[in-house]
Amino acid sequence: MTPGMKKYKLKTGYTELVQCLLQKGKNVIAPKYSGRTLLFAKIDNAADAVLPDKYVNTVRSAKEFMFPVTEPIVEFSYGNKDVKVFDPVVEADEKIIVGLRPCDAAAFTVIDDIFNYEYKDEFYFTRRRNAVLITFACETSDEACFCTSVGLSPESPQGSDILFKKNSSGTYIAYTNSEKGEMVIRQAEELFEELTESEEENNSIYEEVSRSMRKPLDTVKIKEWLDKNFESTKWDEYASRCLGCASCAFLCPTCHCFDIVDEVKYEGGLRRKNWDACQFPLFTLHASGHNPRDIQSKRYRQRVMHKFKYYSDRFNKTLCTGCGRCVRSCPVNLDIYQVVSEITMEGVENE
Repeated sequence: MTPGMKKYKLKTGYTELVQCLLQKGKNVIAPKYSGRTLLFAKIDNAADAVLPDKYVNTVRSAKEFMFPVTEPIVEFSYGNKDVKVFDPVVEADEKIIVGLRPCDAAAFTVIDDIFNYEYKDEFYFTRRRNAVLITFACETSDEACFCTSVGLSPESPQGSDILFKKNSSGTYIAYTNSEKGEMVIRQAEELFEELTESEEENNSIYEEVSRSMRKPLDTVKIKEWLDKNFESTKWDEYASRCLGCASCAFLCPTCHCFDIVDEVKYEGGLRRKNWDACQFPLFTLHASGHNPRDIQSKRYRQRVMHKFKYYSDRFNKTLCTGCGRCVRSCPVNLDIYQVVSEITMEGVENE
């Protein structure tokens, strides 16, 4: 148990916890099916929340609840020479996001740095301050998961306000990691019972899930190769299948690129921040017509470099939590784990 964390036994089940939060008027976000697609969504009925042991992970991450797909950042109007600018109201309602996996909760601790770099993005941090992250440790994984390669595990507490793990008898134990987590416990105190260290029971299932994952990557060796191989012909080989669809970026919990556009009407308009992706040709197109990443191999190189080199250079963190969404979603099976694993293998020489 991480120092400073308290632990509580959940006397009921997951559904009863969600129902209790709803009954207390909380704005609850949880994994919910939209057709056949499992997404994080606002729920009004606990029965709509999919149980944590019924999925490996959602198709899309929960980052959109802190960093929306699109959001207005300025509203303006004009008439003759009279120009008026209005700041939009940033959504500040408390959200409780339930059913996160450790890789998704940890992602917020990674991208916090970029939204606080040189300029603090209050759009992001207003939502971040008002969000409670409740995570459930992974009882299973699939062939795409590789969180153990980037310093995490199926039971990592990073970023979680509350981490739930099952003990050997199948009872959920809540580990609080922040005052926000403690607040939720207090608000639903009828469901919890505080435990002492001697009452804790370990569950080997989480170690078994860790062992079932792909062989951990050597991120130090990956970065060493990337430091020396910006011009490698390997990038042409790796990107030869890439369609530039950017599904990897849009589903990723740590990708954070955006564009800013003005939507103008006759007497005013909105300036919006919209998700964007480095895999799109227009992402780096200059007004002059020059594009420094004019072919897909350069754009794919940027994705890998950003994940395993550039972000590390700036923040000493890997811009990846091993959630595997990019692997599952890629229409041509371009697997970033395989790519960075290959470049560290003996026989791939510096060019």
